[in-house]
Amino acid sequence: MLLELSNIRSGAVLDYSFGRETDEALEIPIQGLADPRAFVTIDGVPADRMDRQFTGTARLTKRINEVTVRASSQYGELSQTITLVWDKKAFKRYNFALDDNSFFLTEIARERPSSLFDHFYLKTLQNINRKYGTCFTLNCFYRDDHHGFEMKDFPDCYKAEFEDNSNWLRLAFHSYSEFPGRPYQHATAEKLAADYDLIASEIIRFAGEKTLIAPTNIHWAMQPPNTFRVLRERGMRVNTASFIIEGERDATGRQTRYCDVNLFYEKDVSEYVATHLVFYDRFHDFFLFPDALICNLTPLKKIESEIDCLFIHNPYYNTAFALLSHEQYSYPTYHHYLPDHLQRIEHACRHATESGYKPVFFTHGIFGNTAWGL
Repeated sequence: MLLELSNIRSGAVLDYSFGRETDEALEIPIQGLADPRAFVTIDGVPADRMDRQFTGTARLTKRINEVTVRASSQYGELSQTITLVWDKKAFKRYNFALDDNSFFLTEIARERPSSLFDHFYLKTLQNINRKYGTCFTLNCFYRDDHHGFEMKDFPDCYKAEFEDNSNWLRLAFHSYSEFPGRPYQHATAEKLAADYDLIASEIIRFAGEKTLIAPTNIHWAMQPPNTFRVLRERGMRVNTASFIIEGERDATGRQTRYCDVNLFYEKDVSEYVATHLVFYDRFHDFFLFPDALICNLTPLKKIESEIDCLFIHNPYYNTAFALLSHEQYSYPTYHHYLPDHLQRIEHACRHATESGYKPVFFTHGIFGNTAWGL
């Protein structure tokens, strides 16, 4: 007996570009292989056969759909049920997250400017928002390990200003502090929950509930799967990571690739996310997405071409993409300071806008698409 799907896998997220979309459904092609003598159905509808090949159509009518393919013959019956997500009424969009935030909190708390946006970092982000509408999520540390500052000491006098700008500027949990690296790789669910709730409570205290948002990644993106529920219960819907990292070239000059910073997902999922950009984990109700472009690692002159190559011209999925960078590279006092770091961020936002992509918060709906009312 044989039954194998050849053009789609469980966990795929699909939009109008994968089939024929109406207000009621997304019809997508299903292809595969089965024993030539088998009778094949797709959700009960007979498939067309040619030798071992079969073709048919699946009709997706919900956000999360289960499609069942059955092959029956005199030798018995095989079936395969896959989970597919309909990204209904999809549009081109991008998310921008800035990791490792603590320096701006430290400096504002000590200098007490009359406005948050008197600080150069937030002022630059505000200017980018005014030009391109970019929505920024600042993933925060509780403790600034470089200056000994803790979030509990940030004043609440800017709360109204934070809330007034919460339509584009949000704060989120990232980690208790920058060091040690990979802080949750072997952490318990209780440790992760305690750190998350500590930071969330402080953000609400000084920036208001409207400013708090669930993150799209945690520090170093490595945590045991048995802790995923902690983040999901707190509203996290998207988990971004590297998934596949390119290493040194081997003796033949071939680029080596390995799985790391991938939330402990198996290699086939990591490879799929790295190439197809999006995946739905039905076991944990998480969407996975790669942080394929990190501004502090990408020279200014390569920002545009990298976005084009990784996202806009991606042959599998190009409806949404995630941009990422890290706060500390904006500061002259930081030992790895990049003088053009904020310029890189603006350049990425400008190119996304000029390419027809709209700014969103990935936490909302399906990567910022709220057509399903979530």
